[in-house]
Amino acid sequence: MRAGPLAALRTLWVGAACLCADAAYAAELGRVTDRVAAVVNDEVITISEVYDLGADYIEDAVTSGGAVTRRPAEHAVLERLIERRLVEQQITTLGLDVTEQELDKAIDEVARRNGMERDQVRAAVEQQGMDWETFRAEQKEQLRELKFQRSVLQPRVTITEDELRDAYLRAGGALGGELVKLQGLLVAVPRAGDPDSAAAARTRALEALGKLQAGADFATVAAAYDEGATKATGGEMGEFQRGQLVPALDEPVFAAEVGKPFLVELPTAVFVFNVQKRERQDTGLEAVREELTNQIFQSRMEDEQARWYEQARRAAIVRVLLPGGDGRGPKRQ
Repeated sequence: MRAGPLAALRTLWVGAACLCADAAYAAELGRVTDRVAAVVNDEVITISEVYDLGADYIEDAVTSGGAVTRRPAEHAVLERLIERRLVEQQITTLGLDVTEQELDKAIDEVARRNGMERDQVRAAVEQQGMDWETFRAEQKEQLRELKFQRSVLQPRVTITEDELRDAYLRAGGALGGELVKLQGLLVAVPRAGDPDSAAAARTRALEALGKLQAGADFATVAAAYDEGATKATGGEMGEFQRGQLVPALDEPVFAAEVGKPFLVELPTAVFVFNVQKRERQDTGLEAVREELTNQIFQSRMEDEQARWYEQARRAAIVRVLLPGGDGRGPKRQ
C-alpha cells in the first residue's frame, strides 16, 4: 500500500530542490508538513489532498517529462479536486448526500455482482493494499457524483427520435439500413489473366452499356449480352443491403448514382449494373435502440458535466494558492 498522503509528501519533499525547477519553492516545501492549495467558497483544499488523489499521476508526469512537469501535473489534479468540491457543495445545497445505509447497500451490490459476501470484498480490497475506509470513501464519492448526475445533469439531456435515426443511419452498413434495387448483366472473361480475353469482354460490355445509356430497355440488352444467370430474369437482380454483395461489387454499387448504368471489371467477368432505387431502411433500429441511446446519452452527459463545471467555476469564489498557477488552473481533465 502507498504511504499516507503526508508521509508520501515528506518523501517527495526530501531533495525537492533537485526535482523542482524553482529552488525557492523547493526550499519552502521542505519546511512545511502541509499547505493550502486552493480555497473554494471558503472551503480549503490542501496539498496533501492533491497528492492523496494524484500522487501516481504526478510522479508519472515527473518521470516521463522531467521535474518541470511537476507543477502542471499538480494543477491538473487540483482542478479535479476543485470540481469535486463544487459538486459536493451543490449536493449539500440540494440535500443529496449519501447515507451510510445507501453506501452499505451499494457495497453489498458490488459484492453480489462478483459472487461474494461483503467480508470477502473487504478481504480482497485489503489484499490489494487499500484501506477499507479508503475504499468506502471512494465508493461514497462515486455515489455522490452519480446522485449529482441524475439530479442535476440528467434532466438537461433529452434524446429525440430524430437524433436516434440520424445516429443509426450514420452507422451505415454496420447496422444495416441502406438498400439498393439492382439490375445487372455479366460478360464473362473466358481466360482470366489473358489481356486479349479481358479486352474482348470489356468491348462487349461497353456495347451493352452504350445501348443502355442510349435509352434501351435493360431486359432487351440483357437478352442480347448477358452471359450469367440474370439473363433469365431480364437482368433483374433484386434488392441488396450494404455488405451483401462481395466487396469488389458492393463498394461501386453503393457509390453509384441511381439510374446511371456503369461497368465493374473483375478478372473473371465484366459487369454492367444499374441502380434502380436506393433507400434507407429503419427495420434494424429497434434492435440497437438501447445501445445507441446509451452512446448518445453518455456523450451528452459528458458535455453537460463540462458545461456545468465551467459555469460553476465562474460563479464560485476560487483562489488557487498552489505555486506555478495562473489562478485559474488547467482545463478540466
